[in-house]
Amino acid sequence: MKIGELAQRTQVSVRMLRFYESLGLLTPTRNAAGYRLYDEEDMAQVAKIRLLQQAGLALKDIARLHDCLHDRPQAFCPALRDKLRACQAETATRITLLQETQTLLARLLREEDAKIK
Repeated sequence: MKIGELAQRTQVSVRMLRFYESLGLLTPTRNAAGYRLYDEEDMAQVAKIRLLQQAGLALKDIARLHDCLHDRPQAFCPALRDKLRACQAETATRITLLQETQTLLARLLREEDAKIK
């Protein structure tokens, strides 16, 4: 499939797919006319990239850990597992801070409501 079809099927812009290629995350073949050609494995690769981004990894980290993405399905190398654990810990910290902020805001609103009554 050509880049436009891959973009449509993965919901990733053509520009972003080209950026993935520039980072070495995708390595399409080329036809005689020079058009990029992608297959189902490339679609799976884009899905993994998007999943890792949603998990909190930056594209530069995903690119650095690129070889881990080619392991057998759902198996990640130790470096990627470590990065995912670090992202998980950072997310837990952010959640805690947000909960503390929510508690503080609720208290401030209660105090303001008490002044009005």
